[in-house]
Amino acid sequence: MELGCKVYEKLKEGKELTEEEREVLKEIIKRELKFLVEQNILPTPENYARWFFVFCYIVENNIDASVNELIELYYRIFRDAKIDLRLSVDLEQIAKEVGSIIKEYINAVQKYEKDIEKSGEELKKYSQETNIKLLEEILERVKKLQETNQKLINELKEKERAIERLQNEISVLKEQAHIDFLTGLKNRRSIEKALNDLLKDLYNYGYPFVVIMMDLNDFKQVNDTYGHVVGDCILKKVGELLRTYLRAKNIVGRYGGDEFLVILPGVKLEVGIKVAQRLSSVIRNHVFRCNGLELKISASFGVLEVTKDFKEVKEVLEAVDKKLYEAKKKEPDHIAY
Repeated sequence: MELGCKVYEKLKEGKELTEEEREVLKEIIKRELKFLVEQNILPTPENYARWFFVFCYIVENNIDASVNELIELYYRIFRDAKIDLRLSVDLEQIAKEVGSIIKEYINAVQKYEKDIEKSGEELKKYSQETNIKLLEEILERVKKLQETNQKLINELKEKERAIERLQNEISVLKEQAHIDFLTGLKNRRSIEKALNDLLKDLYNYGYPFVVIMMDLNDFKQVNDTYGHVVGDCILKKVGELLRTYLRAKNIVGRYGGDEFLVILPGVKLEVGIKVAQRLSSVIRNHVFRCNGLELKISASFGVLEVTKDFKEVKEVLEAVDKKLYEAKKKEPDHIAY
């Protein structure tokens, strides 16, 4: 069965959409974003493009699909990955353009409304002077035209508000693409990008920085003993502690599982060690109150001053991970550098 989408093909080819196709496009974006948010699907460019195609197909064909049917359709479409998904269209830009078009329509219709009102007043004045019945009939038609016009203005303004809400949703999704859902910290993708930027600054301007990788000790045992609800609660509270005790210019994210990454721009190794010692003390002495329990936990730290010996982000992460591995075997402070 061949599955296609006319709007998708026209966007990919850079062709202009008709008014009807623009309405279809708005519905596609609205339904896709709602689905991605509800299903906790990370809105990466690839996910955007793939799910855009799925929703383009069901909207164009007026298919009312359940979540399971959508997922089944997704895997049916992309099983062989034969569909060209090089969709170089920024959804935020699309929403912006649609919103701009609606504003133009509103301005045009409002101008038309003023012209009608002015003509109506002139006709009314003339009909009073001449007492011609035909003019009275025309005035009645003008009145109905004004009512229809006002209704159109109200509908356009509602569409304008819908587009503004859509733009806000897109902005939120773009932000969520860089944030770890549980802790509210930067996610792995975002923090690796920050590392890449700082590595460039190091090479171009000699701007130093330190990376700290932190791992909670015996966290698996916490999950096994108390369950993942408690484990998630601890991870969330650790994130809060890191935000509280680190400076605003510092970059902190959840690297994965119970591992966290802290980047300290503009500092040398000695400062990085002191920051790790401080965080170690804060976490070790904190009482984590989760699900009616009071628990304590400690953390291990690997501290690395990044130099020009490192060429890629991957090398930096491997090196600081080795430091963390050393720390996991040390006592009592669990810090290696």
